Amino acid sequence: MSATRVFEIGIVVCCASLAALVPSEAQAQAPRQVANRELIDRVERSVTAGDGTTFVVTEGTVRVPELRTGPVRGGTIDLAVVRIRRAGSQGTSAHILLAGGPGDSGVTLALTTAQRGGAAIFELFGGGPVEGDLIGIDQRGTGKSSPNLSTGARYDFPLDRAGSEALWRPIVERVHREVAADVTKRGIHLAAYNTRESAADVDDVRRALGYARVTLWGRSYGSHLALETLRQHAAHVERVVLVSPEGPDDTFKLPSRVDAVLQRLSERVARDPAIGPRVPDLMGLVRQTIARLAKAPVTIDVVHPLTRADVRVQLGAFDLQWMTAQALGDPQTASTLPAAFLEMAGGDFRRAAQIAVVQRSRLGVESGMKQMMDLSSGATKERLARIAREADASVLGNAINLPLMWLRDAWGAPDLGDAFRQPVTSSVPTLILVGDLDPRTPVENGREIVQHLSRGRLIVLENAGHQFNLFGAPPLRAVLARFLRGEPLDTDRLVLPAVTFRE
Repeated sequence: MSATRVFEIGIVVCCASLAALVPSEAQAQAPRQVANRELIDRVERSVTAGDGTTFVVTEGTVRVPELRTGPVRGGTIDLAVVRIRRAGSQGTSAHILLAGGPGDSGVTLALTTAQRGGAAIFELFGGGPVEGDLIGIDQRGTGKSSPNLSTGARYDFPLDRAGSEALWRPIVERVHREVAADVTKRGIHLAAYNTRESAADVDDVRRALGYARVTLWGRSYGSHLALETLRQHAAHVERVVLVSPEGPDDTFKLPSRVDAVLQRLSERVARDPAIGPRVPDLMGLVRQTIARLAKAPVTIDVVHPLTRADVRVQLGAFDLQWMTAQALGDPQTASTLPAAFLEMAGGDFRRAAQIAVVQRSRLGVESGMKQMMDLSSGATKERLARIAREADASVLGNAINLPLMWLRDAWGAPDLGDAFRQPVTSSVPTLILVGDLDPRTPVENGREIVQHLSRGRLIVLENAGHQFNLFGAPPLRAVLARFLRGEPLDTDRLVLPAVTFRE
């Protein structure tokens, strides 16, 4: 992450063993203290940002119930929390940063935001009724919170056979079942890892730190959590900022909306003076290349990018669908798609093969928390049926939702139900920012969410993907400042720098 890319949420892949990250059976069976909803194990230290700003960091733990509802009550979960305030300040309110993933560290996010943003961040957060501190939470199951459900379990997909649902699904299900069984044997109630419980955690942290009202900042999955927190605890929410928004019924993606993003990207490629003449129809080129591999997979000899060994890789249509769907989520990777598909049209699949080698070697479970959060949020029957219909006609099929949609039985995730997936209705001032090149949380998500927020405002960011520098562009910082001061916004669209397509 560059020095300017604050509030940028990446994918956390932990390579430590599961046994080292979850309690032993003896620990799980030991008596646990009751939830206290106070900041314990408190430690304070001073930190200086890159611009010389000094702020005070308070770190500690808030102990919350493992399960608040349901037939089985568990023990407690310790949430790692950090509070950051400028030296000499006495914050009366707070900005809580809710990390995405699910599974990313909110503590790291808050510290990085303060350290790299310096005085500018606190000045941005210091307007009007929302002036105050910066709060980060490692959500249940993540980071320094205990227990941590991260795992290094990998799929180890074979290299010598083309990727396919038929080949990959049983491998994925087996690995996930093994990890889920291991976690359960250690006394951890997997049913506790859902967004409804996590939203209650957010309010418990607010109470533990003594704030009457807070401003919620959520990105990607963090916006999904922010909306549920708003639904449950609106009386204690001052304002909400949703970035790359995921609504209550948006966990599983619609293939038609992925196609729409690919089409918009294709149109911008065609207008690019450097690569447009060579790739006038990226969408058509993607479709043709996938159809070619569906008829006849290709086998390529390449050097393994990680081990430097000579390996033979077979690529099929599903490989290309899956890799393209993943690439669209990252603007830097998406910018290489025209050149990559131009190479493949000419019969050169070496770049795609090397990517496939890395992905098949590294892909794995990542975190039990991640799986349980998404699976318990689930989707309505209507949305699942729509996904199935659209996948048959989509250029990339249902690759955007895999392997998640294979995993409910492996984890035994309880369904939070359609009441949870209903739109959130609120009069709390809410700003929604979404990129028009984002296939994971597309512009349609924001349009649907804002319809139910009487004081909501949606701004579409032209040329932005799923990840973009929230505080990097001056026009975007100006919009955020006006919103936090309670001033009216006079735009519903901002144009960010155009995508630079790379070879």
